[in-house]
Amino acid sequence: MGRTPKGRRPSARTTVLAAATIIITALVAVAQLAASSKALSPNANAATPLRMFAMGNSYVSGQGADSHRTIPADMTSYRPGTTGPANYCFRSRHAAVEVVARDLSADLTNATCANSEPRHVDETVQFDEGLQIDRLPRTTDIVVLQVIGNPEFIKVVECVQLRECDDATVARSVRVLDERQRLHERRIVREVQRRAPDADIFVLGAPQVVPRVGQDQRARCGWFMSDREVVQLNRFIGAVNAISRDNARRTGETFVDLARPGSPWNQRHDLCSADPWQWGPRVAAPQYGPDSAQLRHWLLGGYHPTIAGQRATAHVLEQYIRERGSVRIPR
Repeated sequence: MGRTPKGRRPSARTTVLAAATIIITALVAVAQLAASSKALSPNANAATPLRMFAMGNSYVSGQGADSHRTIPADMTSYRPGTTGPANYCFRSRHAAVEVVARDLSADLTNATCANSEPRHVDETVQFDEGLQIDRLPRTTDIVVLQVIGNPEFIKVVECVQLRECDDATVARSVRVLDERQRLHERRIVREVQRRAPDADIFVLGAPQVVPRVGQDQRARCGWFMSDREVVQLNRFIGAVNAISRDNARRTGETFVDLARPGSPWNQRHDLCSADPWQWGPRVAAPQYGPDSAQLRHWLLGGYHPTIAGQRATAHVLEQYIRERGSVRIPR
């Protein structure tokens, strides 16, 4: 009867197969870990910063987010080259998009420009800027825009400031918003989706500029604004927000509601409040070129958020960006 041999050494073939099995198992584990990390964080490469893009009008450029107390106005709050004489875009370092970009350590391309209209985004060059949408990088992660309102907003403000405003003037401006700018804004959002297909788009709403109907305005604003004009301005701002909300819904993007529950704007900081975050008529304010009558100081410098107002807008905007949660951002 034979004996079972002891200490038999494995063959070379067995050793190679065992080693190959170990290597394959390790590679599969590494691949699974990498796939898991990517799924959790689309922007997982820490060396690649978040890419933000902003476009639109003075409410997003930050005109008014300054510390003007003198004549001529102090322009140090604004980015060089945006306070004239060739360019009056008034991009403030205190604008909400600038604040959010700093909070998120993002690279911001800021194409916003005061007094811009929807046509300046995709049809007509403004100042020395070129079309705003042509500055949009394809690799953008987040787009913030507020493109409708002008020139109708300026017409309504002029109506309120310079005379007792009539309902027909406001009705005409609301009709322009509804019949022309509604479709134009939607077309701009669609074009952004085409040019930056991976970007999340945030359509920024307008804050509460004047008191809500029924709130007192006479103590601080009665000298230039009647009860009727409060109703008219609320109607116009309400139309802007309703149109942008609807367009965001139709395009599958996010409307940034500055009156959402918990918003700092809900604590009453309109231009007639005890603690306003909106400028009323301003003598020392950014304006477009010399104007000895100072009317442009009044019309274009007023009715815009202060530094505190832009900070409040930034707070709400950043909440929406974090809640959408489709990119990794610092906590």
